Amino acid sequence: MKTKNKNYKTKVLLLITGSIAAVRIPLLVSQLAKENYEIKCVLSKNAEKLIKPLSLSILSRNPCILEEDQWSNIQSKPLHIELCNWADILIIAPLTATTLSKWVTGNADGLIPSILMANIKPIIVAPAMNTQMWLNKAVQKNYKNLQNYENVLSLQPSEGLLACDAIGIGKIPPNDLIQLALEFITSQNQNTYHKDLLNKKILITGGCTSEKVDSARHITNKSSGAMGLMLSQVARFRGAQVRYVHGPLKIDKDLTDGIQRYEIETSDDLIKVINNEISNCDYFFMNAAVSDFKMFSDHSAKIPKNKINDHLIKNFELVPDILKKISESKKDNQVFVGFCAFTGSIEEAKIIIKKKIIQKGCDYLFANPIDLKGQGFGYLAQNEGWLFDKKNIEHHIKKTSKIDLANKLITKIISQKD
Repeated sequence: MKTKNKNYKTKVLLLITGSIAAVRIPLLVSQLAKENYEIKCVLSKNAEKLIKPLSLSILSRNPCILEEDQWSNIQSKPLHIELCNWADILIIAPLTATTLSKWVTGNADGLIPSILMANIKPIIVAPAMNTQMWLNKAVQKNYKNLQNYENVLSLQPSEGLLACDAIGIGKIPPNDLIQLALEFITSQNQNTYHKDLLNKKILITGGCTSEKVDSARHITNKSSGAMGLMLSQVARFRGAQVRYVHGPLKIDKDLTDGIQRYEIETSDDLIKVINNEISNCDYFFMNAAVSDFKMFSDHSAKIPKNKINDHLIKNFELVPDILKKISESKKDNQVFVGFCAFTGSIEEAKIIIKKKIIQKGCDYLFANPIDLKGQGFGYLAQNEGWLFDKKNIEHHIKKTSKIDLANKLITKIISQKD
């Protein structure tokens, strides 16, 4: 993942408080330093007991800032104000129950709480604590209040094995997800952040479906599921309630953290989940790469190779157009978006694409080329594409990262509805 401008280093102020999860933060600092971010770290007194300031200074290439520095006699202005002015984006990872309480109750006791009080820049929040602490009514009340802060992008803690050997919710969100949230914000104009999809429900499909030929063979399409996942995370970051329906993902599962998702295998599986969810959504993104063929007879045994040709000829059938079928029951207040991979020139593809919008009954169709070097499949691949509607929209999104493309695509679509 790269920041949007190689000539400018986005300035990230990383606030680290005293959860055992702080031991994971040096790896995050190292990860971000390699990706053209300029980082300054601030350690709370309790966090100092868990990780060494010198390590953070070396990894970030900047002096690590400690609580005792807040009112140092070498400061020419209040340190918490100076740091807020310096930063483009803030991250607090891990966020403890104590710091959360100080923040939402307006208690500026200490350097990190003072920074949180003074900050108006976008801030990514990554809580971490014991399950019982996280589920405590006071903590949940404070966390709920935090969701009303317009500049806060909050990542829910993960579930898994905790430092206390218990299994439950409370793990700090994965470093890759924190970095993804950071890249999302840097893709915004002037690094702003707004929850413009609050109270919106979005259903997204992605990845490939797979159809059984026999016990040893299957038919599928090429798709990693990355584009659908980026759309899902961007929509969630912007405040939406998201459900992601997908085939097997060929990407780091850490990037799925925080998304309500359903893993499917066949086109029939996909149709069932869509039918269950479609009536409740405001936006539907049909990004799945559905296999074009399936077998209408079930064979649990492996077909001998000398008989496979005859077996395919007799049992092949086309998979119905799922988007076309679903669009027949589309409500007036819903927006449906289809996706179309193409090869060759966009000028040649336009005629087919505009016909497809009518045939499929969707509001928009996003067409992206897959025959250009470095574009198409996989999380690290970049993409460009053209957004069409039934009338005269023909909006080009230049080659960029998949999360930036997802962000720009969603922005364009919701701006049209407004």
